[in-house]
Amino acid sequence: MIHFAEAVLPGHPDKFCDRIADAIVAEAVAADPYAFAQIEVGVWSDEAWLSGNIVSRKPMARSPSEILVQAGLSIGLDSSNRVDATRYRITDTVCRNIDDPTEGREICDDQSIVVGYAGYDVLTRYLPPEHFLVHYLAEHLWLQCSEGMLKGCGPDGKVLISMREEERVWTLETVLVTLQQSEGLGLMDLTRGIHLSMKEAYSRLRALDRRWTTDWSGVEVLVNPNGPHLRGGSDGDNGQTGRKLVMDYYGPRIPFGGGALAGKHPAHIDRLAAKAARQAAVHAVQTGARDCTIRLAYAPNRNVPIQEVWEEGGQGARQAKGYFDFDRMLGRMESGLPECDRGTGIFAWDLPAQPMLRPIGPVPNKTGVTL
Repeated sequence: MIHFAEAVLPGHPDKFCDRIADAIVAEAVAADPYAFAQIEVGVWSDEAWLSGNIVSRKPMARSPSEILVQAGLSIGLDSSNRVDATRYRITDTVCRNIDDPTEGREICDDQSIVVGYAGYDVLTRYLPPEHFLVHYLAEHLWLQCSEGMLKGCGPDGKVLISMREEERVWTLETVLVTLQQSEGLGLMDLTRGIHLSMKEAYSRLRALDRRWTTDWSGVEVLVNPNGPHLRGGSDGDNGQTGRKLVMDYYGPRIPFGGGALAGKHPAHIDRLAAKAARQAAVHAVQTGARDCTIRLAYAPNRNVPIQEVWEEGGQGARQAKGYFDFDRMLGRMESGLPECDRGTGIFAWDLPAQPMLRPIGPVPNKTGVTL
């Protein structure tokens, strides 16, 4: 069976919008743990648009426009990049209301379809191996852009992989990297740096998980097939919140329901139920199931799901009746918006009863090439 998956770096315009939206949500719930927030962000060229609504009992410490600028600077969108967050012309139409946001919040107020999935094992973070691998490589690539041998490149970039799965033999066939390169860095030097960093990351993964059988020398690697890539981010493409849902959830071969994660307060049914379903599916696999898919449907003004369907390979432990009731999920909700939940998708979420797998450290530049 052939599988493929894609992930983007934090400076991709769609992911940048997710990052901004969740930074605004995080600021709102920091001001008021029960804040209501729904935020949409769009960017193009040096223009940025913010819309939505925030209701909290206390004002936020920073405005949405200030949060946008800081979010950009935190990933390198500064004067050294063709996109400088301080130069965005920002249209901010976010309604900010100082009021009690808790009225009616104990009842589910929207309809939603939610899917939670887990499979394989902890070495793939209970994700399909192709989806795990592309996120793993993208995280490593971003680390190299931030503090390793590709420092100064990005923050816009994409990784796409294709692989072949036959029982416990996983054959990596293609790795495609499109990366915004720094001014003055030639395409050949960029290609060499990406080859070295991806090879190092993949070799470490193979040492940990022998199901990845392909030696790096047998992988087709493509780098910036369109040629030099200097105009990244919103300088070359428009971005909008919620346009990387396949990446945010389980990859192309697993259904994911219908709700975006970014830009919604933690108690929104799309976000709240997605996390609960993912955690329950992981628990089922940790306790014996080969894989588990949980499908939920919710109606407004009704706390109990109108449908709850479990599909398991093998037998794992199921959560007790009522686990997915809106008020019970609300009672288990953490305060604030954890960093690992902000604009990242489920790959970064902490796993139930399992320590977080950290990205590997930066690879030093040993080539003698100035990158």
